[in-house]
Amino acid sequence: MRRRLLASIWLAALLWPAVTRGQEAEGDELEYGATVEVEAPPSEPVRRSVPAEDLRQVAGARGDALRAVEILPGVARSTSYEGGAPVLRGAGQHESVVFLDGAPVPLLYHFGSATSFFPSRLLERVELVPSNFSVRYGRLVGGIIEARTKPPARDRLHAMLELSLIDSAALVETPLGPDASMAVGVRRSNLDFFFSQLVPADAYSVVAAPVYYDYQAIGTLRVARDHRLRLMAYGSRDSLKLLFSKPVLDDPGLRGDIEGVLAFHRANVTLESTPSGPWSQRVSLTAGTLTRQQVVGPLRQKLESVQLLGRVEEKLVLGSAADLVFGIDTDVEVADGTYHGPRPPGPEGDTSMGEGLALSENISIHDPAFEIVQPGAFVELTLRPDRRVTLIPGLRLDWYGHLRHGSIDPRLATRVAVTENTTLKGGVGLFTQPPVWYYTVPSLGNPDLDPYHALHTSVGVEQRLAAGVTLGVEGYYKYIYDDVVATPGSPYFVNAGSGRIFGSELSLELRPSASTFVYAAYSLSRSERRGPAGQWRLFDHDQTHVASATASQRLGAGWSVGGRFRYVSGDPTTPVTGAVYDARVGEYRPSFGPQNSQRRPAFHQLDVRVEKEWKLSPLTLAVYLELLNAYNAKNQEGTRYSYDYAKSEGVSGLPLLPNLGIRGEL
Repeated sequence: MRRRLLASIWLAALLWPAVTRGQEAEGDELEYGATVEVEAPPSEPVRRSVPAEDLRQVAGARGDALRAVEILPGVARSTSYEGGAPVLRGAGQHESVVFLDGAPVPLLYHFGSATSFFPSRLLERVELVPSNFSVRYGRLVGGIIEARTKPPARDRLHAMLELSLIDSAALVETPLGPDASMAVGVRRSNLDFFFSQLVPADAYSVVAAPVYYDYQAIGTLRVARDHRLRLMAYGSRDSLKLLFSKPVLDDPGLRGDIEGVLAFHRANVTLESTPSGPWSQRVSLTAGTLTRQQVVGPLRQKLESVQLLGRVEEKLVLGSAADLVFGIDTDVEVADGTYHGPRPPGPEGDTSMGEGLALSENISIHDPAFEIVQPGAFVELTLRPDRRVTLIPGLRLDWYGHLRHGSIDPRLATRVAVTENTTLKGGVGLFTQPPVWYYTVPSLGNPDLDPYHALHTSVGVEQRLAAGVTLGVEGYYKYIYDDVVATPGSPYFVNAGSGRIFGSELSLELRPSASTFVYAAYSLSRSERRGPAGQWRLFDHDQTHVASATASQRLGAGWSVGGRFRYVSGDPTTPVTGAVYDARVGEYRPSFGPQNSQRRPAFHQLDVRVEKEWKLSPLTLAVYLELLNAYNAKNQEGTRYSYDYAKSEGVSGLPLLPNLGIRGEL
């Protein structure tokens, strides 16, 4: 086993790449009352806004709106063991963030990729800005995904119960008088009930099988005619504990047990004031905790952190030709814990991740208390000198207290309606991000690291071809400088890297009738990185071609069918050219060819969904069947080597997997 897999083994990538990807869908009513809108609001050249009810019906997404964003152009495919945020326009996963109503989400998916932490039924829409985002957001050089919640139902009591092999979920929404309503949801995995019957008998001694759960509670109150208060609490927890039943022959350094816990809890209060005058305001405060505990053989890690996030936004309508938005946001985090294991690898492109644990030199750190204070301020002006022209200049200021460094990021976006059916758009801006926090811990990395930067540029056109037919075309270029890269020795990390990312994206939406929906997307891109003295090389997640097509059709009498096809270029990989026996540790040490000079085979997959719904007033009952990887494509997700690296074989991902579920609603 390789260290890349070990670093996230407790996330269940080793255990259940097929089962976790076969998560039961959280299907909704088979009504498609909204369309995918590829339409930018005033703040960005491209903001792809998709109603959550559409995303819930995407075949293969298992009813998860946040997983279904992979159908949109600019979103690369992520494999099961990576976890984290999606890869947006060639940026690293740590360089993009998913926000829930303006607050960053620490852990998006259960067990790396099983399902997202938040039920799609409580979401109104999901919005993607793959680059050139507004100055309202900072401390990122990639892109953003914003999940927007919807107010709980105020008409009557609503309840939902869904059961499947993978998990069970329940949700209740109810009014609390004329001015208040609330929603409560909970979900728990069912894997532990049958885990020991599915794994090979000689693989593990099961101590505690994989378990995940999440919960949500939302309450809204109209405190005055123009003021609405929202209280929200949500959290997620993943855990497992296993013991090896026999030694791992291809990595003698891995022995003992595997266990881990990933958990976070959040509480949010938001006050929105929208009076009839020119001023409006939104004040939000989020507080929570994050727990990371991991044991992988001899590796030990425990981290506890407390985070406080605040945001104040003010909007002033200056007239029919101008709006002004300004505000502040603050990120304060205190972390503490212990660590024993190898020195952390670089952000990407580190070939040492392919070596066994026994070849690594371990370090120990106790109580590495760490404080992060990152205040920011922004101002954005929307100008409409003509009814067809919109200009959005903006400026963002950030201070990184733990780095003793600040940044000034100007940005500009524009939209020009050439005709009633044709809109041109473009943007340019500077973006700044601090390095991953543990890269600056003195005993792990370099406390003198600075933030790194990216220049984003993009142009595009939106074209309405006919009624129900919309075409979008975008091109972009991003340049990264002062990037953080790993070094062979002290100071271990330095600001000496750079990157370049360029590409184009095509999207086509077809809605010939209210019963038919088709969405197709294609991305052509290249993402490269370079060290202080090296040549340009492919980024770890560079995917030249990403194509997808999604369709759904209501047939009547409660029947609905849908399908999704994806084709994705394989990720770059560094070939192993040989191995030398290291008698000190009793293991072969691999030698590598040029970094990221080969690719894995292309990924392709077809998913199919069929659903039948019955109206049994006051109950609605639905049964659905998804076929994930319907034609059983043998997609290679990785490579497994023999102990001496003389032989290798591909590791396939998801096989053909039926996904059957039942849902009842009141």
